[in-house]
Amino acid sequence: MKFDYIENKIVIQDKVISKLDKFVLDFMNILSKYTKYVIVSGYVPIFFGRTRGTEDIDVIIEHIDKNTFVSLYDALKAKNYYFMNPENVNGLYEMLEQGLRIRAAKVDTIIPNVEIKFLKDDFDSYSLKERVEVSINDKKSLFLSKIELEIPYKLYLGSEKDIEDATYLWDIFKDKIDINLLKSFMKKLNVTGKQYGINV
Repeated sequence: MKFDYIENKIVIQDKVISKLDKFVLDFMNILSKYTKYVIVSGYVPIFFGRTRGTEDIDVIIEHIDKNTFVSLYDALKAKNYYFMNPENVNGLYEMLEQGLRIRAAKVDTIIPNVEIKFLKDDFDSYSLKERVEVSINDKKSLFLSKIELEIPYKLYLGSEKDIEDATYLWDIFKDKIDINLLKSFMKKLNVTGKQYGINV
């Protein structure tokens, strides 16, 4: 897989589309018709080739009104998705309004699923505003969080899996990312990566 990272766009050639990628692409194609979104966390390194399992795809969306959410809900149901939370459409929207997450998957499945939340803090707002458009094989596209934020945030989370995610992203992007921006987020999150080979 070859890719170029220029400002807020990544262009990928020769990517093999996995079943997980297809699930994500199909879901985001529907979601993008109703709201602005950005994919964050574990799926980001997986998308770029890291081999590990994941149950959910973490997605931040901008705030939408209830009518728009109902339309999104209906569109997903029409495409054979269901929400895993035991609430009706009104209850799901109330969960989002309360800062909680809701999960959607294909009917008769549990994994993988998409975990959706409204943006709630400055990091969420930045991720959504400065999202990176990823062009895949000149055919499809996704919007992912900036790598310069993903690496420090993974270090901040601090689990073994998250640290491995951070070092994986560093290894493949270290010659392409904005190092000053990376340093800025590391300072804001009060993390360092030197002990893991992330030397900035």
